[in-house]
Amino acid sequence: MKDATSRYIFIWALLGLLLISQAAAAKAPEEFDTTEDTGFYYTIQKGDTLWDLSQKFYNSQWEWPGLWEMNKEIKNPHWIYPGKKIRIYLKSDKTQQLRSIETPEKPAASETPSQPAPIITPTFNYPAVNRIGFIRDKKVDTLGSIIREKDGNVMMSANDIIYIKPAGPEHFILGERYQVFTTEEVKQRIGNKTYRGVKHLIKADFTVMEVNDKYVVGKIGNSYRDATVGDSIMAYYHRDPKLEVQDHPPAIDAVLLGSEDNALMVNDYSIAFINKGTKDNIVPGQIYSVMQSQDKRSVFDGEDAVLLAPLNSGKLIVLHTEDISSTVMILSSKRDIHPGDMVN
Repeated sequence: MKDATSRYIFIWALLGLLLISQAAAAKAPEEFDTTEDTGFYYTIQKGDTLWDLSQKFYNSQWEWPGLWEMNKEIKNPHWIYPGKKIRIYLKSDKTQQLRSIETPEKPAASETPSQPAPIITPTFNYPAVNRIGFIRDKKVDTLGSIIREKDGNVMMSANDIIYIKPAGPEHFILGERYQVFTTEEVKQRIGNKTYRGVKHLIKADFTVMEVNDKYVVGKIGNSYRDATVGDSIMAYYHRDPKLEVQDHPPAIDAVLLGSEDNALMVNDYSIAFINKGTKDNIVPGQIYSVMQSQDKRSVFDGEDAVLLAPLNSGKLIVLHTEDISSTVMILSSKRDIHPGDMVN
């Protein structure tokens, strides 16, 4: 009888341990799925952003563009979803590719230095810089336009064969790359003046496969937006993805013109434009604050209304400059950012 009782106690104790271990496993979801020594998979949690994950795993929020580049399944860096997994690289050569902000190591101190230590300048790497649009005072010279896709597709994207009507056959060189773009007018009231310009949106790039007197044949490589018949062609404009960061640039008094996609609100990582450019000594890599003006209001009951100080809405970095504008990216936002907000 005593042996039977002991066996029952042992069985119930074993069942209890199994139930406790299962409950603990259910309570603590697995966030890290270790693979090879090059890194691991991280399960996205509610509230995560690429900006925050870069700070968490690389000790720098500036790493997020490289993190996005290495996880090509993320189509829009502003939208990452709980439960999905992304790869975090650690020990391979890809780690170096991820380094969006690079701070060179200080040289070893010598007992008798012969020259001053070099100034260390952080850099920001944005791999997608060649796809961003820009605003000029007039449309760029058009080399030609798309007249059709080989199979008659209305929307054209990567690997499609396109036919182009050239403005002149001398404009196209076999094997060279070109860009497909479209334009729209920008008109915005700023103070007592009206800002005017032409927004250029890059849709794709292609390589010339054949040049004839009447048409040019090309194959689309990178596709950022669907190309259509009538879209214009311009020379491929290569921009350096590595920018020297200037966190405290000279003061400016600029206005946010809006985003590439004309959204009513400009979100984190969105590409947008401001109304100042090279004529105002703006260069890529400069970081500015986005400010939101407040209405006049009474601070205390019964007193006259006063204009309160602007609210800091977030930060942006300059990616590209033209004479009358700059293309920027919103790095972070504390509140909703809208076209017309101040930049300084």
